[in-house]
Amino acid sequence: MSQSRTQPPPLLNLSHSIVAGGTFTIQHTVDQRQYIHSGERPGYTRLLENVAPTALHDSRHVVDPPKCHPNTRVAILESVVGWKLGVDEEMNDKPMIWLKGGAGAGKSAIARSVAERCSEEGLLLGTFFFGAADPTRNHVGKLVATLSYQISIIFPAFRDAVSTSVEEDPMIFDRSLRTQFTNLLLRPLSIILPNLSGTKKIPRLIIIDGLDECSASIDSQRDLLFTLQEATVTTPFIRFLVCSRPENHLNSTFGLPRMTHILQTIFLDDDISAEEDIRLFLEDKFKEIREDHIFKHTLPTAWPRPEMVDNLVSKSSGQFIYAATVVKYVESPKHRPHQCLDAVFQLRPAFKDLPFKELDALYRHIISQSDNLPMVLDILGIIVLYGEVMGTCDIEMMLQLEQGDVEVMLADFHSIITLFQDNDLHWNDSNMSVMSLHKSLADFLSEAQRAGDLYRDISASRLLHISRVISIFSGRREQEIEVSYSIISPIDHILKQRADCNNANLCTSSDILQVARQFPIAEFSKPLLTGHVRIDQYFFGGFLHYLGFVKYTSEAAQSVYLEQVRKYCECVLSVLEDHLADDWKAHFVFAYYHLLPDSRHRLPYRLSYRHWRIHWFTNTIWGETMSVLDRIPDGDNLDEIPQISHDLTEDIKQKKIFALAASFCIDFLCD
Repeated sequence: MSQSRTQPPPLLNLSHSIVAGGTFTIQHTVDQRQYIHSGERPGYTRLLENVAPTALHDSRHVVDPPKCHPNTRVAILESVVGWKLGVDEEMNDKPMIWLKGGAGAGKSAIARSVAERCSEEGLLLGTFFFGAADPTRNHVGKLVATLSYQISIIFPAFRDAVSTSVEEDPMIFDRSLRTQFTNLLLRPLSIILPNLSGTKKIPRLIIIDGLDECSASIDSQRDLLFTLQEATVTTPFIRFLVCSRPENHLNSTFGLPRMTHILQTIFLDDDISAEEDIRLFLEDKFKEIREDHIFKHTLPTAWPRPEMVDNLVSKSSGQFIYAATVVKYVESPKHRPHQCLDAVFQLRPAFKDLPFKELDALYRHIISQSDNLPMVLDILGIIVLYGEVMGTCDIEMMLQLEQGDVEVMLADFHSIITLFQDNDLHWNDSNMSVMSLHKSLADFLSEAQRAGDLYRDISASRLLHISRVISIFSGRREQEIEVSYSIISPIDHILKQRADCNNANLCTSSDILQVARQFPIAEFSKPLLTGHVRIDQYFFGGFLHYLGFVKYTSEAAQSVYLEQVRKYCECVLSVLEDHLADDWKAHFVFAYYHLLPDSRHRLPYRLSYRHWRIHWFTNTIWGETMSVLDRIPDGDNLDEIPQISHDLTEDIKQKKIFALAASFCIDFLCD
């Protein structure tokens, strides 16, 4: 009697037996017992051994899985649903959607909501939710088996076909992803598809979420995308929704010609309704807390205040994870909700369970992936300090990096950082603006308790940046360094914050004073006094303004300030005498800004901004330097300029200046 070619697996597993004193313990594996009792085919049992249960969209092993809040993300959900049903004409011929967005933008919530809706309508083939922290689903090893298992539930005939494939090749799960996809998914589908009724031939959806969290390697992510692309060619029955962060290598792969013609991209960062959706989410959740929380009776009247909600919406930056983290903390049954919200706004000390533990873990995970963590932290420090005004080339100059280094170092941070061209700000095409996608990233990096070993002292960094900017402009003339407006941000930032600075000593350092003393102010000023060089002009005005702000912090600071102001006044007078001796306008501007007892007031509006005859002078360094007086709260930071100018002009020289200035006024009035 011939035996069957396919033998069941052995009932005993002795490889892990414990042998002692002539006795041993027999261990049965769970899957073998399952085979014995279920009577499944060996091939299907082998398939089950390679399934990742936590990768399913409705897995019970995933605690509190994210889903879209009711009445939010409506447009995006409807767009995806319309595409999978084939009713969206614009997207109908695209068998793949790439849903991309920054960290915490809500990609997984959308993916799960789509999966639930499609499952209810009988249109979902399968899902796989990658998770970087889960060893069963942070690689592609169990992807195909997990998808095949889900399809076998929908189509019993598929189960038989895939079981046969596994039995014919018991080592199939050790083969390449492409081979597994072909033999365990596409080929079994091709066998059963001809036998499906017409209503069953509606395109079916496979959802792959968190592709960037497939941490095996970048190559495995690319291989998966290429495998999906080939599947759309051989089996148009399938449609793929792929969700991920916009990592550099994924942007590159999705941009290849073989991908673009099958691809429709949805970028969550372009979702203009995100802020309103977040507001709706917060308002609904706060309402639930007011009505259902165990400590609802302790809540103040009209809690939370509208400005609190506005602040939370703003800090969310269109990313749902911030708002969701706040709500999860506030609704904790361990504490009074209003006290938890006060802790979020740092109006009271945080409780033992910190508000942003999950959000901080996300930031830590992303940032820690860097190959050059110290330098990346320095770059991020600049970005969170000065916002989107900073340019990549300017950051490279401040940190003494090579051109192009910033873009390379931030290549893996597209989920929290974006780079874009801003021609209004940067004249150099290679100098791109850099912006954080999350306002909460700045809070994370600037709080030692939250950032831990990723923390950088923002105040100390700012002083280092100021010192470096002064050094850059010190050598700008000789080295022909190209800069943009954003290079001035460190000085501009500290001047804008001066009203909130209770201690000016925190706004300067010995390094700054050293480079400021060495700054070649006369050589720098001369070209600006007779021409219009916009960036240098604004730096120069800010430089003197800054020295005036910190001059009272120490004797050294006051000494540097007086030295540089005197050199500046000497330079102005020299240019006036040597190059503009007969120019009435120049003498009028000098007299007004440098000799009049109260030079803190701007020129009359009609003179300084409307009349072309002196408009040119007031927009050079003369006007910029002296007009900063109007922007100083106490109004006396540069009061030494008139006194020094008086000291430098002898009696006869001063009379000549006022005479020529008066000639200009008479000429102006007679015109």
